[in-house]
Amino acid sequence: MQEYAPETAYYLNGRLPRIALIAKGVRFPEGRWIRVAGELVLPWHVQQLVSDLFPSLAKAAIPLVTLLTDFDVQELERQLVSEPHGAAP
Repeated sequence: MQEYAPETAYYLNGRLPRIALIAKGVRFPEGRWIRVAGELVLPWHVQQLVSDLFPSLAKAAIPLVTLLTDFDVQELERQLVSEPHGAAP
């Protein structure tokens, strides 16, 4: 079942790992996404917050993407499938 963002905010998928600013009403990419910050927080503050809250993810900078439409979600999912380390959603 597809889920949609209840509000525009930053969400984290720790398995990918990816942080995404997802607009309200846009579907979540496959996987489990948790809200980590509101939309008005600066992106680098969100990355630091995630590193502080999840030390296992602090080894490298977590990529941050912006998903404002369902097309953006499709492009992210397509990109993840083609990544060499196989981080498919």
